[in-house]
Amino acid sequence: MILRERRSPTLHDFPYRGERRKCYHKWIINVTPPGRENCRHNCLYCYARDAVYSRGAEDGAVVYSNLPALVEKELTGLELCPPVSISNATDPCQDLPELRGAVKGLVEVLIDWGVSFHVITKGDPSFLAQAMGFPGTGRFFLAVTIEGPPDVLAVLSPQAPAYESRLEALRWAASLGLPVQVRLDPVIPPLWRALYGEVWIEKAVEVLAEFAAAGAGHVVCSTGRFTAATRNALSETVLGISKREEAGLGREYVYDRSYTSSGYMLRHDLRLALHRALRGAAQECGMTYAVCQELEAGEADTPGLPHCEAYSMPFSRRVGEREFAPITSCTANCHAGCAGIATPPCGRPELVSAQPYKPSLLRLKV
Repeated sequence: MILRERRSPTLHDFPYRGERRKCYHKWIINVTPPGRENCRHNCLYCYARDAVYSRGAEDGAVVYSNLPALVEKELTGLELCPPVSISNATDPCQDLPELRGAVKGLVEVLIDWGVSFHVITKGDPSFLAQAMGFPGTGRFFLAVTIEGPPDVLAVLSPQAPAYESRLEALRWAASLGLPVQVRLDPVIPPLWRALYGEVWIEKAVEVLAEFAAAGAGHVVCSTGRFTAATRNALSETVLGISKREEAGLGREYVYDRSYTSSGYMLRHDLRLALHRALRGAAQECGMTYAVCQELEAGEADTPGLPHCEAYSMPFSRRVGEREFAPITSCTANCHAGCAGIATPPCGRPELVSAQPYKPSLLRLKV
């Protein structure tokens, strides 16, 4: 494990642009540099490895050692604070003492300042309860990625925590009364058919029921957006299970430039039918449902959601020297929630855009 100071500011948003953007505006704080070598899960479809900003291999996993001090310095200059996302490049709850120490220190800063944040993981997040005052006065939710039942995890993420362990993460958060969602992501129909045959959709309904029973209130789903290299790796894996379904993957996953980025995606008609079926099953289990970046909100999301992650995560406003408080009526999904509003709740009409925010718009006016 390599401990390294981060030199550049952390404040940045998702890079998605345009009216099809579904992500609310976040402050993304990664506890490691992006890159597969910094995540021991080594998932077959690893999005971080394929990202254009991913770093090359080093001599060991790298963890940023100075995040608490760096983020605190950035907070001192802000008037508005976006909800924080920890961590989108690699799993912040890996069983690595140095990594968990860095995450705990970061969370304690966010709690101290009253900032809203969420954590996305496949690991055990229970160490977060060791942070003083967890989860704080800001908004919080836990997101756990579970790509499917145990057979699917054995193919896609065999080095990540097991299925039951991920359900236990849901139960832990629910036992504390915390909002919790599952990222059923990615669902790759040819792989599911190769494993389960014609009853594969019934297996998906079964896991949705298990998510709900473990305490999940919301599901975010996608069918994946893959590079050519990842699609080829998936094809080889599926071929080892079913030659017919390997051919099906080739027919069904086609290059698509629509929505927020390009890649090999399940054909629109197939993903629309799948998401609508899963939405119905999720709602029967008492959960809301949304699709991640591959359909319009009105096509398959549960109606009335403020954004695809469902839970209220507004911008916060400075209310004291070292204190922020959530802004009433803000969704942080500016171009959707504040469309046509001359004076949005944050007071900054410049933010009512489907573009990533400019950090300068959030800083204290001198």
